[in-house]
Amino acid sequence: MPQLSGTVSPTSPLNSAEYNPIDHLNAIFSHPSSLSSIVKTWDALHTYQNELDEEIEALTRHQSVSDVESVKRIRAAKDDLAELFPKVEDVRARAMQTEEAITEMTADIKRLDNTKKNLTLSMTALKRLQMLTTAYEQLRGLSSSRQYKECAQLLQAVIQLMAHFKSYRSIDQIATLGRNVSDLQREMLEQVCEDFEVTFAKAEVSQRRGVLAEACLVMDALGDNARSRLITWYCNTQLREYRQVFRGNEEAGSLDNISRRYAWFRRMLKTYDDEHAVMFPANWRMSEMLANAFCEGTRDDFKHILSRSIRRDDGLSLDVDLLLSCLQETLDFEHSLESRFNNASRASIDTVSSDSEKAPVFSQAISEAFEPYLSVWVEAQDK
Repeated sequence: MPQLSGTVSPTSPLNSAEYNPIDHLNAIFSHPSSLSSIVKTWDALHTYQNELDEEIEALTRHQSVSDVESVKRIRAAKDDLAELFPKVEDVRARAMQTEEAITEMTADIKRLDNTKKNLTLSMTALKRLQMLTTAYEQLRGLSSSRQYKECAQLLQAVIQLMAHFKSYRSIDQIATLGRNVSDLQREMLEQVCEDFEVTFAKAEVSQRRGVLAEACLVMDALGDNARSRLITWYCNTQLREYRQVFRGNEEAGSLDNISRRYAWFRRMLKTYDDEHAVMFPANWRMSEMLANAFCEGTRDDFKHILSRSIRRDDGLSLDVDLLLSCLQETLDFEHSLESRFNNASRASIDTVSSDSEKAPVFSQAISEAFEPYLSVWVEAQDK
């Protein structure tokens, strides 16, 4: 039979959330003989009640103390927060001030960088301007004394320095200096051309060969147009006699004298090799330019001569044997030019009209004039 003691165990039905006193009493007094322990049971319950009251009172007192302490802690926390918020606001304000200061410092650094860059550019431009002015004055002096070798080197420097000041042409002093440099370049171009003309006119090439060679360096520095002008002048000068002899005289310019044309040019090439080649830079390919000019002029002459022979009023037709002889001699001459300038293989009459391979520069340079008249040879063969 269940009994109650002064201390209730944790497993006692009294501690159950679903405690039923009737069931508990029935369990305690399950037999009539157990009624004798009612007093004892009452004492145990009373004792347990007192213990519970004391425990509840102790817990209540403890909770009261805890509530007071909690309130104190909450108030202390509020006080701390009240002190913390101004500090946080102060830190935020300082952070914003620091950010603004950094932004201003960054802007100042950028301005200083730009200032430094502009100052460097200004110093560089000023230094280049000083170099350009000095080089221009030196170039004028060297040009007047015809020290062409030094002129060529200094002229390249002046042109390069002047290129740096294209964006400064709006400045009057720079614009004036640019015009002076351009005028000096034109003067030097005309001076070199005049030196060549006078030297060739007075037949003083051998005496002034070194000066003219250095003058070519100046023409190189002046650019492609200046170089082309001198090359064209030289070719025209060298071929002037040829044109006068073979165009001004019908007999000399006839097909019968075609060998004289080629012999004349070979002599002129020899003169070039012996006397003039040292004057011109190798990259100018002056002898090749001269040969090209000769071939172009000779081809035009042959076109005119052959056309006039076909339209003769005396009824005589073009001599086929002479035509073939001139063509073969022309092909031989072209081959000699190819051998000299292009190292090409020899052409023949059978390949005059062949275009199976890319022709060298002198292939058909003159013989092209004969192509429209090869039909005369074909007609003669048919007869």
